[in-house]
Amino acid sequence: MDVNGTNFEVITQNDMYNIRNVAYHETKNYIYWSSWSGNITRLNYPSVENDTEVIFHQKAGWYSSGIAVDSINDYLYWSNYSDLVRSNLDGSDITPILNFITNGSIGTLEVDSEKGLIFFINNDDGSIVRCTIDGSDVRSIFSSEWIYDFSLDKKDERIYFISGYSLLESTTYNGNDLKMNSLDFIIWDFEISIDLSDDYIFLADYYYMYQLTKTGNYSDPIMRFTGFEYYTLDIKVYGDAGSSYCKEYSEINDEDKRSKDYLIDLASDHVISDEYLDAGWYRPFSANGDKMPTSPPGKMHCGTIHPIWLNGTLPTYDDGNVSREACVQTENDICEESIDIEIRNCRGFLIYFLQETPANSSFCFGSGPVVCPVGTSSETGFYPGCSSSYPTTHVSVAVQAELLEGSSIKIQGFDPTPSLLPIFRCKFDEGSNETYIYDIFWYINGFKITSYTNIPMKDMNTTLLKHKDWIDSYKMNMEVQCAIRMRYLAYSVPGPLQYSAHFKAGIFPESYDYTVIEGESITISFKSTVPVGCISSHKNLMAHCDQSFYVFQPKKNQNVESCSNNIAIKDIIFKAQFCGIKFGATDWQDEKKLEVYGFSDGLYNSGDRSTYIRLSTSAVSAFNEIWQNVQIPDIKVTVLDKDASMTNRLCQSVNDPHITTFDGKYYHFMDIGEFVIYRNDKGPYWVHALLTNCGFGWQGSACHCAMAIRSRSSLFVIRTCKSISRTKKELLTTPITKLISCDDNDLLIDFNQARNEYKVTLPIGTEIKISISRWSGFIGTVTVKPSIYDINEAKGLCGFPSVTKDPSDDYTHRHNGPVSSDQEFAKSWRITSAMTNEQLFVDEPNFIKDDLILNLPNNPASINNSTTFCTCEDQAGSTEPLDDFNIIQCNLTESTEFCSSSQQSGNQINSYSTSCTISKRKRRSLDHSSVVRRSTTDADDSDDVTESQPLVFDEDINSTDVISQTFRNGWTADIAYQTCQEALTSAIPSDVYSDFVEVDVENFIQSCVSDIEVTGDKSFLSDTINAMATNIITEISRNESLFIMNTTDGSQTILEQITSKLCINNCSNNGICVSGQCECSNGYIGDDCSKDTSTPPVNISLPAEGLCTTTTRSCKKTNIYGDFLSMEVWYKIRYFKVVDNSKLYSSNWEINKAQYRNMFMVTVDLDVSRKTRSASGPTMAEGYEITLSNDGTNFGEEVTILIYDEGCFSCNKSMTCVSLEVCESSMESQENNKDSNKTIIALASSFGVIGVIVCLLALLFYLKHKNSDEKTKVGVYSGCQHESGKNVDNGMLSNRTKTFRENTISDLDVYIEDGGEASVGNFEKQLPPQTHFKNNL
Repeated sequence: MDVNGTNFEVITQNDMYNIRNVAYHETKNYIYWSSWSGNITRLNYPSVENDTEVIFHQKAGWYSSGIAVDSINDYLYWSNYSDLVRSNLDGSDITPILNFITNGSIGTLEVDSEKGLIFFINNDDGSIVRCTIDGSDVRSIFSSEWIYDFSLDKKDERIYFISGYSLLESTTYNGNDLKMNSLDFIIWDFEISIDLSDDYIFLADYYYMYQLTKTGNYSDPIMRFTGFEYYTLDIKVYGDAGSSYCKEYSEINDEDKRSKDYLIDLASDHVISDEYLDAGWYRPFSANGDKMPTSPPGKMHCGTIHPIWLNGTLPTYDDGNVSREACVQTENDICEESIDIEIRNCRGFLIYFLQETPANSSFCFGSGPVVCPVGTSSETGFYPGCSSSYPTTHVSVAVQAELLEGSSIKIQGFDPTPSLLPIFRCKFDEGSNETYIYDIFWYINGFKITSYTNIPMKDMNTTLLKHKDWIDSYKMNMEVQCAIRMRYLAYSVPGPLQYSAHFKAGIFPESYDYTVIEGESITISFKSTVPVGCISSHKNLMAHCDQSFYVFQPKKNQNVESCSNNIAIKDIIFKAQFCGIKFGATDWQDEKKLEVYGFSDGLYNSGDRSTYIRLSTSAVSAFNEIWQNVQIPDIKVTVLDKDASMTNRLCQSVNDPHITTFDGKYYHFMDIGEFVIYRNDKGPYWVHALLTNCGFGWQGSACHCAMAIRSRSSLFVIRTCKSISRTKKELLTTPITKLISCDDNDLLIDFNQARNEYKVTLPIGTEIKISISRWSGFIGTVTVKPSIYDINEAKGLCGFPSVTKDPSDDYTHRHNGPVSSDQEFAKSWRITSAMTNEQLFVDEPNFIKDDLILNLPNNPASINNSTTFCTCEDQAGSTEPLDDFNIIQCNLTESTEFCSSSQQSGNQINSYSTSCTISKRKRRSLDHSSVVRRSTTDADDSDDVTESQPLVFDEDINSTDVISQTFRNGWTADIAYQTCQEALTSAIPSDVYSDFVEVDVENFIQSCVSDIEVTGDKSFLSDTINAMATNIITEISRNESLFIMNTTDGSQTILEQITSKLCINNCSNNGICVSGQCECSNGYIGDDCSKDTSTPPVNISLPAEGLCTTTTRSCKKTNIYGDFLSMEVWYKIRYFKVVDNSKLYSSNWEINKAQYRNMFMVTVDLDVSRKTRSASGPTMAEGYEITLSNDGTNFGEEVTILIYDEGCFSCNKSMTCVSLEVCESSMESQENNKDSNKTIIALASSFGVIGVIVCLLALLFYLKHKNSDEKTKVGVYSGCQHESGKNVDNGMLSNRTKTFRENTISDLDVYIEDGGEASVGNFEKQLPPQTHFKNNL
């Protein structure tokens, strides 16, 4: 189009969708562009057909990116990320001029041909770098936050560029005099292109093109183009090349001898003379250039007798037409006669207004030697000395890589054989005359490396190209070329050079551009064109000689978040045993394959992701130095999003369970017992629920009171109930948890205190949310967000997720396939008492013991055949132990990976991964019906106790009675529907989310109506609203575009805006809503900030009814149960003694802050108030009165803890104590044991001496038998020995009751109790590693 945005014309559509950067030749009318596929294409425009020509095919070697044209010297410059490359305009003679790999990577290019400068963006840090056109004098001239594109103002020598936050900036060529303006009108600020004309700046984003005046303030842009049919990926402004003079001229062709360096030979040359030249504008075309020499070339130069030179300077483009003096040099004077001429610089070439000259004189143009004419040759290939007397035989020349035998190195146990070194040979067939003498020339990447002249055929082994010839200047993955020429005799005239094809020496992938779908894989094949050297040519030793090439991903953007939704943000991973590929001395010609998987990041990506694979060598042997710092162009991998296929697909089981399947089926299921919510046998991964009666006299109701999640060999359980019954509810005072894990990669657990919600992430990215209802104490909502690995795999009450959202097969019966009845389907997923292998709510599920036995080190079945995936994000260092490096990188067993993205603080069960430790704590019996268990804050803390009873199943769970439901308490179906509809739509208006999430509000309304029918009130309504909010938050947190897009005023992202409107009751206007949870203002607390801090905590009680015995506990602190609406809780405490069953207070009230554990429990210290006061009678017990507050001022009801020695007294919760007839005080026992301890110490000392002697004998025996014993990996096994070397309780194998622990909801860190763990001793194999020979060269 023209600069006014009119006369829009499509000149080509071939491959344009893949465009990256555009450049143009100012005089030859060529338009060039590079593409994402790596090709470079050009188009001669205007032309009749506008045909495109791919001048560079990206298949191996250089990989094009940024591109620029030198219109003066007719060169094309482009980048391959690590190198700046120059070629001819037709793509030939590719020559790297700058290696930039140690400083970053090269992006967009611009060239100022007149100044001889190249500018480019360093993609690694966004800075602008400058160098000369030969790649020298490299300097970073300006750094900004991030520079997207730039353009050169060659007239004013300024750089205009677009940086972060929509800023248009400019600076000088040296990086000085920065000017900055904001572009408020730009929308897509990360996709802006820029170019300049003499007076204007042109900017283009995806959809718009703007014109700005250079001298303005950029506040009033002119929109020149608007269109959504085409994306604007780059912009270039074609200016006038000068004037009509630059288009209308005569040509002086093929006048190479006009070069100032050419000396005429009057015996054979024809003298050039311009004495008959017509006056006019001329443009010289010569291989030696078009510039007139500005100094006297010398008589007999320039192909004439009297050369004419320029007595002055050549003009620049801005000079326009200039008049100059041309001088005729003779034997008498360097300027014996002058001629007036005119010169104009046409931006890329020069034109001259010339006139006739004296006889035997001519104008000089260009410099440099003149090539011998066709059919002649010389020693240099140039004049003088050109002759036709040389061999004319044509031979086929090729570069051949092979192994050359070197010196023999003595290796114990093997006969000496020559070592092998890779070299290059110039291979050709000898001419018909065997007496020819040869010259051999070697080139790398177009540059001459070395040459050998006057060599007879018998000495050809002296002309090899060895690594010492080039190793300091070049790296493998280079182009090697050789050329030969023949002579009749030594030092006679040689024939012309005969070149081989370019030999690509190195490791080359099949392609440099791949596409992979998330969760799926592609194979990248590599071939080596050069053999691998070896210390020996012995066959057995050669089998151990190999070269490893390590794979890693160069980081292009360091600012990208590394974790989202507890799923790592990556692009690809590799299915391999180590991060790389190997080529051996015996199999180097075989194709090596690298299996690459698209990483599922769990997000609905705003666009396809792309990354790059780079290969490097960490270390090489003396025989493979050619591979040091191999320079393999980056391989681009585009990852296509598949997670988006899971959009609006999640399963929820809400309240008195109302279940929505993955594909949208909705049904009610009110039954009692253990049921499979979700199951994927790939892990296996299981989610089971326990349902029991909801209580409150609601017959026929069923509520979630426990959830169990199995991930491979690990198990996490949360339980709120004591028993399972159809007719009654029995809840625990505080929820308890159980965690069994032997692998950090099995589970990731988050706890969100503000939402009372657990989030468990499985290795495949599936997410399970468990919300605990504050008012009921049950689990209100269970949400399962599937991953792409659940497609056609998952089953259970959540249904069967199809490739597409197809609900027809959601009611898939456990045994009978899809059925029509939701109740028949649901009941098939019950876990009965006979299914012992599937029960998860027993003390020790069967799979735990089975997995322990299978994983024993001496069990052949324990060999790990699971898939290993490598992340390979980091580059192996030259001094880094490679075994350690690979272990760290290759530790995934799924093609996705979870991580911790939680930013919470102040919560003891913040994000964490489980550890491989199983509790051995024995249960302690008390003199009341419950069982006391310790939580996990401190493994040695006897005071950290909670109460729970073993799970009991009532006999009525097997009842098949059908209980009909009916509305009561004045409710009808219509009133319930209207109430629910108003409550749900007002709590979460549809305009908040409807543009981004599909929520079936009708299902939530029906759930609410059904709950009212069962309960006769709105008890479940708040939980239903919370379930709907969870549904929305789960979905929008997967939509990547909502992380990026801002609101109209730019104050927050769309995600932040939506989640700020999802809080209960809008935080009662007493706080602000952040990410779906309330942050209350001062003076307010509660999930919805509706409670005043002056209201103290309620429902306060103590474990063990407030009784603490000193024989089982230290009684220095206690847990307190209650309903805690704030994480800041204060307690007031005072100390007393019990004397003659009366309280004697010996301290005043003290106020301190309690330790918040969860919404059901806090912990307080007891020692703070203890003071000694004399008593008039014997002290039977002591204790504390405690009261709690939410503000430190207003305290509530008191509770009392009584501390006594149960060996001497018997006390009850009424504070009454009775002395026992026989006092077996623990303190007295300790005094009585002092004397016996002395005896024990003496005996222990004696046994210690004996033990030392035994150990020494054992050590001698071990050393004697070490060689034979070490060949097998053995170990003292202490239970669940995982591959990572972690240990768990060996007692699990003999006593199944010791395999787990139950903890409070507040704390899930796994710990060792009582007996602790046995140590593990592993004796590694002592066979030499495969790299033994390489590492010892």
